[in-house]
Amino acid sequence: MLYVIERINHDCGSHFDFVVNSIFPELTQCLEQSSQNFFSAADPDIFHERYLSWLKFISLLESDLSKLSKQNLKNSKAYQDFSSRWDVIVYYQIRFLEISNSIENILLNQPFILNNEQNSPYKTLITSTIFQSIDRCWQPNIFLEPLSHEFWKLTLQCIVRFRIWIETFNAKTMDMKFLVNLYVDLQVFSNKIKTLFQEIILSQRLISLTSISSNIAIELTHVLDEILSGLMNKSRMDLKNLIIQQLIDRCNETLHSVQEIPRMYRKTNREAPTKPSNCILATFRHLQTFSDDYNGTLLSSDECQEFLTITMEEITKRYYDLCSEILSSVRKMEESMQRLKRVRESSRTPSNQSQNMTTSASVTLTDDNKIRKQIQNDVTAFTTELEKLNIHIESSNKLTILNEESQVQI
Repeated sequence: MLYVIERINHDCGSHFDFVVNSIFPELTQCLEQSSQNFFSAADPDIFHERYLSWLKFISLLESDLSKLSKQNLKNSKAYQDFSSRWDVIVYYQIRFLEISNSIENILLNQPFILNNEQNSPYKTLITSTIFQSIDRCWQPNIFLEPLSHEFWKLTLQCIVRFRIWIETFNAKTMDMKFLVNLYVDLQVFSNKIKTLFQEIILSQRLISLTSISSNIAIELTHVLDEILSGLMNKSRMDLKNLIIQQLIDRCNETLHSVQEIPRMYRKTNREAPTKPSNCILATFRHLQTFSDDYNGTLLSSDECQEFLTITMEEITKRYYDLCSEILSSVRKMEESMQRLKRVRESSRTPSNQSQNMTTSASVTLTDDNKIRKQIQNDVTAFTTELEKLNIHIESSNKLTILNEESQVQI
């Protein structure tokens, strides 16, 4: 028929557009009358199917038209009226609620749950949910090209929502296992999003947009990198600090018992110490447990060593402060006792002084020296445990200082 019309136009010198003026108006009128809910987005799946069929039909129709006819069709009232009746905005609002609600429901009801899904690259349910939500935006049965900018915006919103949640939750009482899994998930998540962006979003979904200018692809890549950088540099570092702080808190809780050493030996007639305090070994058990649980499984050896090293830097400084306080107290006590002793001796007879010296010489270790000896044993054990875990810290010189300060005074 197009061929016939073209011949008639040529013979008669007319410019009648058969598709624009005859076929298209009749076709759209027939479609509108076929169903009262033809354009309804109430069922997004049906709407998506119909809309794609419409776009496919227009594409096939335009393939048979001349350049002038294509332009006439796009400018025709029938085309514009029919196209405007597709309520893609309502469709997007429905999809937005579906996708955003799936994330918010997890954050509200199951935020700190590990992922039980087999073969999933993610260890936490929230990370898996957010990635699936982003991936869903670009699935063929969800994505519509006129909504490219909206789905791109939603993708970025999902990532930002993830970052804000990590930065605001209270992790002091949270299970360390979840924190470590989430820490690992963020690296996997970032890599997967970059792959999705390159292989699907840019290469398949936004190809008509990026074909306009190469700068568009560059700008989109820059925006995504900036968003992911906030997640990796800020949120992941926050998680790392939370994990380390939990380790420090656990170690400090047991290390705090060091303060009980003076009470153990002062005026108790307890024998001189030969072993390190239990709190030293208990402190390092926390580190060994962390290493056993995550080294080579969730964390690489280098990552695990970094966690332990940072933790022990802080613990060693804390241990030094505790012991320094004890040794300082011991010195002050000794000086006070010596002053009192000199006062007493000055009032005694020479024979009494000689007898007192003999008695003092027979004493093996004073209470203060027992305290020093215990700290010396503990420092030795502390150093040995660091070596077992292959931890090298800058503050190890503080242990050397403690060892010197805790030498038994004669």
